[in-house]
Amino acid sequence: MSESPVNPPSLRSRRARLRRLVRQLFAERSLIIASNRGPVTFERARSGRVRATRAPGGMVSAVSAISRYANPIWICSPMTSVDREMAEEHAGELIPYSTRDYDFRIRFVLTDEESYRQYYLTVSNPLLWFLQHYMWDLVRVPTFDADEWSAWQSYQQVNQAFADTIAAQAANGGKPTIIILQDYHLYLCPGALAPLLPDDSLLSQFIHIPFPGPDYWMVLPPAIREQILASLCCNHVLGFHTKRYALSFLRSCESLLPGARVDYSEMVVQRAGKTLFVRTYPISVDLRSLRRLAKARKTSQERQHLLRRLGEQTIVRVDRIDPSKNIVRGFKALDLLFNRHPEHLGRVRMLGLLVPSRLGIEEYRKYLDEVIVTAQRLNLKYGDREWEPVKLIVGEDRARAIAAMQLYDVLLVNPIIDGMNLVAKEGPVVNERDGVLVISEGAGASAELSEAALVVSPYDVVQTAEALHRALTMSPEERAERATKLRSSMEQRTVGDWLYDQLVDLSQLLPD
Repeated sequence: MSESPVNPPSLRSRRARLRRLVRQLFAERSLIIASNRGPVTFERARSGRVRATRAPGGMVSAVSAISRYANPIWICSPMTSVDREMAEEHAGELIPYSTRDYDFRIRFVLTDEESYRQYYLTVSNPLLWFLQHYMWDLVRVPTFDADEWSAWQSYQQVNQAFADTIAAQAANGGKPTIIILQDYHLYLCPGALAPLLPDDSLLSQFIHIPFPGPDYWMVLPPAIREQILASLCCNHVLGFHTKRYALSFLRSCESLLPGARVDYSEMVVQRAGKTLFVRTYPISVDLRSLRRLAKARKTSQERQHLLRRLGEQTIVRVDRIDPSKNIVRGFKALDLLFNRHPEHLGRVRMLGLLVPSRLGIEEYRKYLDEVIVTAQRLNLKYGDREWEPVKLIVGEDRARAIAAMQLYDVLLVNPIIDGMNLVAKEGPVVNERDGVLVISEGAGASAELSEAALVVSPYDVVQTAEALHRALTMSPEERAERATKLRSSMEQRTVGDWLYDQLVDLSQLLPD
């Protein structure tokens, strides 16, 4: 199967080769993407008119770029009440969605609200998310009681509903189908879907979050973990961001899945007469869309608003409010920075743009409170009438986030663990100050960016504080050199290359 070249061709020629591959691959085939969250959500304006809004999240941003080269059908869950209205109104139908950048046909999977709630708010988040980000306090939780097992049944039901909808859509297409599933919400979908598809279909899945080793998967009851691993082995190709996560999957199959035979040299799992190819596809950013947004009028307006909130030097962080993002330790590192290097007092400010996430889950609400309280304590400890060290802005605003990334002197990305973390890649593309990236080794992106960034342990606030100090005092020449390397690395591998590599590997599985 394919490997990325050491010296990739130019961005223009890579786009051209992707278009050629897409034309060749989908001349007589259709493409279906499936994920829990779709590319847009529908809302109702005051006038009563229904309008579509781009959905948040790195996964949606990356996968949406596929539509620039193909015209996929995107199968997803309704996320808002208006989404559900649209799903009911267009039951079994495709809803077109087109913009300057994107072109999709959307089909919703409509399930009852209680089943969806348990599938999403109990199993997907927090059970699987916490498991795969090493976030459980295992002395106390999780505990598999009757409620957990009931939620697992709902997770099975929603995955079966996705499988049924995908199979029906593939059958309606009248030609062979390539299906690309996304992420941990649909772990049981391949197992339910594979028996429903004709032999000329291809099924792949990409996991956007970390994948732990077998010891941590043993948190789950044997019946659940075996069902997940067996289902994933029903794909033809399974993709991860890093080789570390891919190897963790292979080790988990070898240790925990009866009947699985693992070949580490070929990165293959064989089970029940099926062969699964396990591959690494580091995701990157959509350069065209990102640069267009960086030049947009709204971004310019947000930039002017933010300029009034900056210090002489500004540390920026852009995160979802999620315990795995390690925001509180970032504040503790800032506290230590001021304690050890008081020359930064009154000069340096941390600007935190925080996106509310999963506030229906108690752990997330508590973490938001902890983040706000920690920031307030820092401001009380060090601030005065003229200056405060931390400015928090809570809310989802893509243009504001891009504007903040244009203005940072230091970008702090210190998750405990992250599948990739696209902020670490977007920031260097749009930044205009030769800003320095401080990134934790827990972020998947650190494997690609370590030569030009300052890499820290997510748990070591002393090391993080010293890295911030080094970044703030770095010579202009070193800052420029590092920033140039980071921008260059983004040019060498874009989201188009991420898609291209997957399609090349799938094309090699087609019959001659």
